[in-house]
Amino acid sequence: MATDFSAQLLHSPRIKDLTLENSSNSQENKTQKSDMPHTTPSAITRPAPGDDDHESMAASLYVATAMLQQALDFVQHSITDESQLVYESKYLPGSTIGKHLRHARDHFNLLAQCIAHGPPFALSYDIRTRDTPMERSLPAAISCFQDSIHDLNSLLSNHAKEGSLDHGRHQARLPSDTPVTLNAVTPFTQVLQTSVGRELWFVALHAIHHFALVRVLAGELGLTVDETFGVAPSTLKYRNQDTCEGVRAKI
Repeated sequence: MATDFSAQLLHSPRIKDLTLENSSNSQENKTQKSDMPHTTPSAITRPAPGDDDHESMAASLYVATAMLQQALDFVQHSITDESQLVYESKYLPGSTIGKHLRHARDHFNLLAQCIAHGPPFALSYDIRTRDTPMERSLPAAISCFQDSIHDLNSLLSNHAKEGSLDHGRHQARLPSDTPVTLNAVTPFTQVLQTSVGRELWFVALHAIHHFALVRVLAGELGLTVDETFGVAPSTLKYRNQDTCEGVRAKI
């Protein structure tokens, strides 16, 4: 049986604390907004990284690890034959489970490579590696997701216990707002300023989108898939709240 990492994610003390803190800050900002003097961008000073920045990064790492572990659980427990990785969808032309898993994993891998190269951090998600062994081989897919979990946590966490969500529970090596220059083609070339923490959230949420499409293909094949696979944490939280109130969850 697959481990319910999404449930662990929702009930993580770190995630709960950050959610409560963000809610409190939001209310405080609303009451103080009218009293705040106008500030020009040039007058804003970027604060020195503190414990909050490392806490935010650790939370992001926790979520990213959970998403990668979901994919690992899926290929280990839901896929029963390698032919299912290359099956082409009747409803999503050209789509296969293997392609979506590879594409989602690529983004984690590109971010890890960016961090491994050291500052100044430069990132591009437009580097694609199509038709790789993990698209059609179960052992390759399992190995790739295991490697991604290990690589990200080795780079970003001071403590990495392989194969569990202890990844991301410890102090992060980099603050969340560590600057990153993102190069993108949209189709026009764009150079954007972002941060390691923001991109870690992005690759996790990008993966959820593709895992949701994987669910469609898994449904065509009649595969058994964990109910939390490919579902956004915000949706899981909403469903959990409705369940507690005795109301049927809605997407």
